[in-house]
Amino acid sequence: MADVNSIIGEMRAQLSQHQTELHRTIAAIERVTRSNTVVEKSVADIRSTGKDCVWQAVGRTFVKTPLEEYEMLMKNQIRENIDTMNTLNKKKHYLETSIKNTIESLKQVTLGA
Repeated sequence: MADVNSIIGEMRAQLSQHQTELHRTIAAIERVTRSNTVVEKSVADIRSTGKDCVWQAVGRTFVKTPLEEYEMLMKNQIRENIDTMNTLNKKKHYLETSIKNTIESLKQVTLGA
């Protein structure tokens, strides 16, 4: 009986850990999505000004950067964010599956105990 209780305790701890990690992952996905939205809106706003250059923050200074170069930097940032989102979505799926399986296992152990 003590073995079953220790198994149940470990499973509950694992479930709690996975749920916490899932919440963090979902929050990270939301942050990256928000970041992409801001970058896309910024590029659209900059493009609408009709100017050839923008002032880009580099450390504590600002550097005049051609619009095309700045757009490429922003597109690269969006690509990196998309890669990050893909990785986070895979992690989210894994955690959701792990949580579901742990709950099912807990049900089986508690009903069988």
